[in-house]
Amino acid sequence: MIGNLRNRIELLAASRTVDAGGGAAVGYGVAASMWARVERLPSTTGLAGDRNVRLRRAAASIRRRADLAPGDRFRFDGVDYEIMSIEDDAADRHRVLLIGEEAAP
Repeated sequence: MIGNLRNRIELLAASRTVDAGGGAAVGYGVAASMWARVERLPSTTGLAGDRNVRLRRAAASIRRRADLAPGDRFRFDGVDYEIMSIEDDAADRHRVLLIGEEAAP
């Protein structure tokens, strides 16, 4: 069972920096590195300015953690994915499935 986790991913934590104008800039840094089972999903379309773009999607099965929420990110194969959904992994109750969509740079 442990051999199923063959891909290395990084969980990215958000950090907010308040600016002088009252707004904030959000940056992401590596919070943890772990093994996962990653499956690429069919891409979806999104908007970037006035044009449609294709967004890559991926599902990552990891050991259950309490510090995850939709909107967090994970990095796989050099691409950052925003976590859109966190679901129970039907194959193993000790794991969760992170459904991610390619994050804007």
